[in-house]
This record gives sequence, C-alpha cells and structure tokens, in this order.
Amino acid sequence: MCNEETAHEILGGRVVGKKQLVLKSSVRCCECGHVHAVELAEEMPIEVPIVVSWMEESTKSRITLNPSEEVKIDDELYFNDHRILITSVEVGGVRRNRGKAKDVTNIWAKQFDKIRIKISLDRHGKVYSKDILAVPEEEFIIGDVVDIEGTNAAITSIRIGTHTIHRGSAIARDIVRVYTKAIRR
Repeated sequence: MCNEETAHEILGGRVVGKKQLVLKSSVRCCECGHVHAVELAEEMPIEVPIVVSWMEESTKSRITLNPSEEVKIDDELYFNDHRILITSVEVGGVRRNRGKAKDVTNIWAKQFDKIRIKISLDRHGKVYSKDILAVPEEEFIIGDVVDIEGTNAAITSIRIGTHTIHRGSAIARDIVRVYTKAIRR
C-alpha cells in the first residue's frame, strides 16, 4: 500500500444509508495497484426554500444543499439552469448575512445570467432613462459608443456604488448607472 493520496479506480460498490449517503466500495490505487475497501460518508442533502427574482417577477421554489454548507449574501450558484446571486438569507425568522443550510429558513436570490443596467441618455439637452441587459462580467469603458434603442451614444461617466468615475472602466455587476450622450450621425 502506497499510503499517499492518489487517484483510485472504483471497482464496484453501493450507496447505502438514510441519514447519510454512504458509499461502500472496492478501489484500486492507480499508482501501486493495491486493492482495498473504502467507505465514504456524506450528509444527506436537504431542501431549503428559495425565492428567485428576475426583473419584476419572483418565483418560489426549493434548492438542494448540503446541511453543513454555508450560505451567504453575494454567493453565486447555479439553480434551474440559471446563474443566481444570493441577496438575503433568513435564519430562524431573522435576516442574516450568512447561515448553515440546516439553519436557513429561506433564501432570496436574483437571476444573474444577465443584469439590468440603468442608462441615462442625454439626447441633446433632454435626458431619458433607459435599461439594457448585460452579462455581469461585461466591461463598460468611458468613451465607448453603445447602441441604446437605435441611438448611438458615448459613455461619459459611470456611477459605481457611492461615486462616479469619469475615466477608465467598470464591470456591469458593479455599476449603478451609466451616463451617455447621444452622438449625431
């Protein structure tokens, strides 16, 4: 036996248990060829209530998690083929920043495949508020020209959190609002 952590080939086995998932299996070490029995145990997954929002719509569902898994605000997960961002966690009827899945009574999240970016479009003295959808990692650069509902506009500044930048760039997930000015054709 090599007594080191190495890759093993599963020769056969079965999953048993009601309170825990237990894999009882025969394995062969890929390094030295030694065959031995292993038993791996993991807690049985639980279902936790979740509310997922997308635009003006919210849907109640349940998400399967490991009981000891920590759930916290700003965690990104995949759920029902969508990327989601956790916005709030409820533990025992109180909203918290985090909690173990077994203690969590509800999770609030928003779909995060694409996010809504608020745009201020200055069309020659008259300002319009518009929305566009962007991938969270998409970069917006001051000076770039973007198409807003058929109008070409240059990005003049970007609001991030509590301050506005007039040079450089920002990724969509950090943006509060993008300020633009229409370009005459």
